[in-house]
Amino acid sequence: MELKTSRIRNILRISPVGVLDSHSSPDFLRFLKSRWEEGERLFLVVCDSIPYLEEEGISCLSELKSFLKENGGQVAFSNWNEECKLILGLFGMNSSLQSFSEEKSGVEWLSSLKIEDRRSTRKKASLSELRQTKPFQFYSSPQSVSPEEKTFPEIRSLPTVEEEFSKNVAPEEPKKRQEEDFPAESKLEQSVERIRSTQERILYCESCHSRLRIRLPGRYKCPSCGIQFDLNRMGGVRYLERLLVSPE
Repeated sequence: MELKTSRIRNILRISPVGVLDSHSSPDFLRFLKSRWEEGERLFLVVCDSIPYLEEEGISCLSELKSFLKENGGQVAFSNWNEECKLILGLFGMNSSLQSFSEEKSGVEWLSSLKIEDRRSTRKKASLSELRQTKPFQFYSSPQSVSPEEKTFPEIRSLPTVEEEFSKNVAPEEPKKRQEEDFPAESKLEQSVERIRSTQERILYCESCHSRLRIRLPGRYKCPSCGIQFDLNRMGGVRYLERLLVSPE
């Protein structure tokens, strides 16, 4: 598509030559936005050299109108042919676009407008807000807080069966000392253990696929096939016997 431009006072006159389709619409819209960035606010598009419109061209016109409405500006169209008028009517664009049968009427309408550059207004408002903003104030903490005081240590891995046995016969002094040294860790472990002890687990026996309901960790025996297994606190299962293999 070829774009011919001229100026009528403060109005940029644009005369597109060609079809407004999926190939030409992005370039047409990009050109108008670039001229808006250069300071143009009033556009007159003379459409007598546009033979017809495609759906992408309709979307381009709608996007252009929304862009100017949001940022400040106005566009008028003139000299549509009958086929383009019909297409615009099918998409309901006759009432939303400012279309005129003659170029002169479009110029008169644009000349009567007072366009506000909303983008520059927003910039001025933001600058004035920055000037009125109170200066930053910094406060220092009387004591530095180390990162270790804000995080909990990593939860330890589960003990083995031998460690469980030795823990049961060992004195309670190391445990009390650990609770005194790491009170946050001890409280966290107690809370997790309390939650797990009240939650019911649903397990499936790997041998006979029976559905088992278990609440506490420990050693269990499947009532269906008799296989024994250990359930740890994390929900892991360790079978003590060889799994039964169903014959093929």
